[in-house]
Amino acid sequence: MRNRSLRTLAGGFAASLILATPAWANAGTIPHAYQAGAKTIVAMSHGQAKILRTFPAKAGLNGYAVQLSPGHALVMYTSKDGKHVFMGGIFDKAGKNLSVAYAHKYLPKADLPKQISPVEMGNAVMHTTNFLIGSPKAAKQVWFVGDPNCIFCHMTYEHLLPYVKKGELKIHLIPVGFLKPSSAPKAETIIAAKDPAKAWAYDEAHFNVPEEEGGIVPLAKIPANDKKDIQANTAWMNHHGINGTPFLVYKNAQGQWAVNPGMPEDTQAFVKGIQG
Repeated sequence: MRNRSLRTLAGGFAASLILATPAWANAGTIPHAYQAGAKTIVAMSHGQAKILRTFPAKAGLNGYAVQLSPGHALVMYTSKDGKHVFMGGIFDKAGKNLSVAYAHKYLPKADLPKQISPVEMGNAVMHTTNFLIGSPKAAKQVWFVGDPNCIFCHMTYEHLLPYVKKGELKIHLIPVGFLKPSSAPKAETIIAAKDPAKAWAYDEAHFNVPEEEGGIVPLAKIPANDKKDIQANTAWMNHHGINGTPFLVYKNAQGQWAVNPGMPEDTQAFVKGIQG
């Protein structure tokens, strides 16, 4: 593990995005009712996503098995009109995570999310390369798995930042690179920086929302160790069944490990529920 303690950064489901939907070359292979959503998902990924299968999901949503990169597939959902995309868990009134069932039914076996408990995940985050955002003295802390080009990571970071600036929350940022061809070089550039927290802040402050591109410019030559760190983090992410970002790991108010896949619906309630 290489945990980078640095100067502080001072002063779910539930994520949707309205996007333009350009023509999609393979639309003919997708049932008509799912084509609008498929176009939006592919547009989100700048052409990187491949729709493997479609299916009807609960809550009136259209479901998609999506491959973002070799060995990295996940379940995504869209509204019927295809204008809103959702990632993360869908839970029924009994608390069952329907997204896990959909994943086992529709994703390739090699890409199935592994069943890892929050306790195991809490132990696992200690074996990543991460860096600190916020004051080391902050009582509350969260481990944040993020891709520098991830729009949902950007929104989550922006929502958590006020709590960081107040000294209430510190973030252990675990950078990964999988969403786009530029994701890994950007993550490597951030981790290679003298102050990764400052580099991540720059990426977020200059985030191009329409293009869904982080603002950091990749280095022309990235140190081999930093490349290995991001490769290891991304492999760690896949190994532990984390199929999308952001992914948040923390201890709840009762001191038990908990996870939040995706952007928290209510940031204030989420932070309040963190131990500290």
